[in-house]
Parts: sequence; structure tokens; C-alpha cells
Amino acid sequence: MTISTDHEVKIEVNDVQHTVPKGKLSFDDLVKLAFGEDANPADGYRISFDRGHGNASGKLKLGASIEVVEDMDFTVTGTGQS
Repeated sequence: MTISTDHEVKIEVNDVQHTVPKGKLSFDDLVKLAFGEDANPADGYRISFDRGHGNASGKLKLGASIEVVEDMDFTVTGTGQS
């Protein structure tokens, strides 16, 4: 079990827990966490999130970034469109 420090937060991406640096993660970062370093975000993905700041939920658009918080939950799915 990884303990978060003041500079890291635990998030879930597609039901897998990750410890990441506190701050912003980009759309590309999240695609790579979900599907590996060889994943190409331009291949077409959708990202939704829950438990964001103030318990917010929503969608992250291509090219955007989001401030991550402890226990934030992301779902990254391929669209089959590029």
C-alpha cells in the first residue's frame, strides 16, 4: 500500500489506483495512465471524472488539464475515432 505524501495524491483510473504528483494532470497523462505509455491520445478517447474539487463530476476534453484531488475517480474509454 502506498501512503500519499503532501506532494502526492491517490486517484483511480479505470478502477486501478495510482499515486500521482499533486497538481494538474492533462488529458494525455490520463490516457497514458489508463492504457500505457504507448497510447496515443489523438486516437480518440473520452474521459469522465467523479469526486473532484467540491465533489464535482464531469468530462475532460482533449487538450485540457484538471487539478487532481485525493480519491478522484477517472474513467477513460476509447471512442474508436481519431
